[in-house]
Amino acid sequence: MNIAAKYRPNTFEELVGQDVLVHVLRNSFILNKIPQSILLAGGSGIGKTTTARIIALCLNCSSGPTPYPCKVCNNCTAIKNSRHPDVLEIDAASRTSVEDIKAILESTHYLPVSAKFKVYIIDEVHMLSNSAFNALLKTLEEPLPNVKFILATTEARKIPSTVISRCQCFNLEKVQANDMMAHLSNIAKEETLSFEIDALKLITRNSEGSVRNALFLLNQVTLYSGKENISIPAVEGMLCLTDRKTLFDLVESLLDGNTAETLITFKRACKNANTISILEELLQIIHLLCCFWITGLKDETVTEYEMVRITKLDKKKSLSFILRLWQALFKGIQNIKMFSCSDLFAEMILINLCYLADLPSPTQVINSIFTNKSGYQDSQILYNREREEDYDFNKILTLLDQNKEVFLYNQLCNSIELISCSTGYLKLKAKVLLYKNFATTLKQCLNSLTQIEWCITIDGCVEVFENIPAVKKVLDIFKSAKIKDIKKRSDCGY
Repeated sequence: MNIAAKYRPNTFEELVGQDVLVHVLRNSFILNKIPQSILLAGGSGIGKTTTARIIALCLNCSSGPTPYPCKVCNNCTAIKNSRHPDVLEIDAASRTSVEDIKAILESTHYLPVSAKFKVYIIDEVHMLSNSAFNALLKTLEEPLPNVKFILATTEARKIPSTVISRCQCFNLEKVQANDMMAHLSNIAKEETLSFEIDALKLITRNSEGSVRNALFLLNQVTLYSGKENISIPAVEGMLCLTDRKTLFDLVESLLDGNTAETLITFKRACKNANTISILEELLQIIHLLCCFWITGLKDETVTEYEMVRITKLDKKKSLSFILRLWQALFKGIQNIKMFSCSDLFAEMILINLCYLADLPSPTQVINSIFTNKSGYQDSQILYNREREEDYDFNKILTLLDQNKEVFLYNQLCNSIELISCSTGYLKLKAKVLLYKNFATTLKQCLNSLTQIEWCITIDGCVEVFENIPAVKKVLDIFKSAKIKDIKKRSDCGY
């Protein structure tokens, strides 16, 4: 028998990872406050239909309603085998029309055949048409006392709010890794299967929080390996995954910038898996590496081997580099899906990643420049203006006049329009054509007269600013950076 079907829960106690839902529903039976309509929402394979059947068992057990059905009476046996006449499971994906719903609602007026309640389980209820929802609405609002509706959906947002407001809603959660691991381990022991704990971790990670997915994978691995040990190679072979060692070798060569080793390792990986899946698995490992940087990687699904390799890789690059690596690889995967020559594009992506620059952030560069001894003088020039004498435009003109800089004085008075002026910064607009080195000459003159490093722009020209030593250092580090505009510190919010 299929493992998923064999170990399908039949009581609230057997549900995995849904503690809140179990607590509320059990109390509703104990207090005899069972909702007329229940909405179960959540992802695929996490137990919505199973929960609905358990509720039907609890309602129609011979000793019920009870939160602890006997599982052996005629009603319980018939419900478990999906053949009870009073428990109807309806697939809304194939019966979406208002006529289908009306036919179902008409049957609610008849008494149960052999049970206490008629239970209607409507799966994928969000697939119903608007008119079908409207037909259902009245019955949900004023149901008969011996009728219960249990709605299940993976897309609760597609259900009209009027329907949701008439149901007691439960959002089923993805099963946590530790609960899933314990569940798989118990089933494997029950089936007398030999297994490696790291193999179960790999199954848990690929189940994406779905118990059904996890049990299907366990069943497939059992068929793949027979009665032999359920090992990591068996899981990788069944899921067509690249082996962990090859993937970590590939990540390590990327971090080292070893292009030749990267391409050799990638070609080796391509023998057992397709290109896109390899790159996506690389993305997962980079994600694990990033999580290790931030939280220490408290993840139950990480195998012992992965933890050893991640700990070693952690020393190689900064977190900012790893984030850039993830972003570049993610964008590369999105682009590669648009082309047919995936191997060719994948190799070019990996070559590009090998040459990904481990650049510091702009903040780190600035802090490095202005805390460095060689940059101390520049930082004083640019940022410690509060200790210097204030200069406005009139004061500059007076200074030039007193020092007999007649040419510069006349040009500023007659050929220049002032835009803004503050100590160390002068922004001008030329009324007439100026000679080529006017800005440089004025800058050198003001630097000499005031002992301050001036930034002078005319008609948006910033060439002079680029020669300031601290700015030049920044531009040398960020080769492709360009100065777009000059602003006062007060305009930048600091």
